[in-house]
Amino acid sequence: MLEILIVDDEPEIANALKKFFTRKGYAVRTANDGEVALELVKEHRPHLVFLDIRMPGMDGLKVLRNIRERDRSIKVIMVTAFGTREIVSEALRLGAVDFVRKPFTMDYLEHEVIAKVNVQLFEDLRNEIEEKSLLIEQLARLNKRLSRNFYQTMLSLAAALEGRDQYTHGHSERVDLYCRLIAEELKSRNGVKITNRFLEDLHIEARLHDIGKIAVPDMVLNKPDRLNSEEVEEIRKHPGESARILAPLEGIKENIEVIYSHHERIDGNGYPERKSSDRIPLRARIIAVADAFDAMTSDRPYRKAMDEETAFEELEKNRNSQFDSDVVDAFVGVYRRNTLAREAREQEVGL
Repeated sequence: MLEILIVDDEPEIANALKKFFTRKGYAVRTANDGEVALELVKEHRPHLVFLDIRMPGMDGLKVLRNIRERDRSIKVIMVTAFGTREIVSEALRLGAVDFVRKPFTMDYLEHEVIAKVNVQLFEDLRNEIEEKSLLIEQLARLNKRLSRNFYQTMLSLAAALEGRDQYTHGHSERVDLYCRLIAEELKSRNGVKITNRFLEDLHIEARLHDIGKIAVPDMVLNKPDRLNSEEVEEIRKHPGESARILAPLEGIKENIEVIYSHHERIDGNGYPERKSSDRIPLRARIIAVADAFDAMTSDRPYRKAMDEETAFEELEKNRNSQFDSDVVDAFVGVYRRNTLAREAREQEVGL
C-alpha cells in the first residue's frame, strides 16, 4: 500500500488531502511543521511526501534537504502558492520529483501526480531487479515475516505496472469486479459451489493476473501499432513470469496455477501449456472472460475500444473455443443488469 505523508502548516489543507487519499485506499499521515515531519519520516519511511514550501520555523526546502540526507528513495512533491523560479530550481536540485501549485484539484493529484509517482516507484523496483537480482529473495523473506505485507507489496507493484502502461489504468480492479460478479452469477444461475475462500482466492488472482508483465519491455508494452510475431511471444511469457515472481509466497500454489493458466483456451489452443476444457481451473476460465472483455472495451495503442455490444458478440463467437460457455453466459447476463459493472466501465471511458 502506498504510504503518504502530507506536510502543511494549514491544518484544513492537510486534513482535506488526508481525507481524499484515505478514501482512495492509501495510508496517510499528516504533519503541520517540519520537525514533526522529519520524525514521521524517520519512524515510518513513507513512499511519498507532499511538502509545503512556506512554513514557519523549518521551511519546506530544509525539510526536503533533511529527507534526502536520510533516504533518497522517498518521493517528495513540493506544494506552494508562491513558488519563484529560484525556489523551484532549488527544490528540483535537491531531488523533488514534482512541483504542484495551489490551488489544485484532487482529480489532478490522483490521476497526474500519483500516476507519475507510481511510474517512478516501478522504475526504482525494476532497477533494483536489474542491478541486484535480489527482489525474489527479498519478497520471500518478507513473506516469511508477514504474508499480508507480501500481498500488499504485490498489489503496489501491480498498481505501478498499470501506471507504467498508459493503456491499462484500472484494468486489474475492473477484472476483479467482473470476476466476482461472474462467480456470484454462476452460483445463482448454475448452482456452482462458490465459497468465501473461492471468492478470496479469485480476488487475489484477478488483481495479480498480469504481474508478470513487469518483465515485458516498455517498447513492446506500449507499442503504437500491432505487435509482430516476436513481440507477441514476448507478451506470452508473462504468465510464466507471474508464476516465477509469486513462487516465494508460501501457501498460494493453487493461486499461482490459476494466474499461470488464465490465457489457456477451452479448445486447447491457448498458452503457455495448451490446456483444454476442465484441465483449466474454473477461476482461470472466469478471469479469461473478464480479462478479454476489459481488453476489448479499453483503448489500445493500435486500436480504439470496442463498444460493449461488439465485445459481447466476440465473447459469444468464441464460446466453447476460447471461452467457457457457462462463464460467458453468466458474465453477459450479470453485466447487462448490474449497474456497478457498467458504472466502472463508463467511468473509465469518460461517459
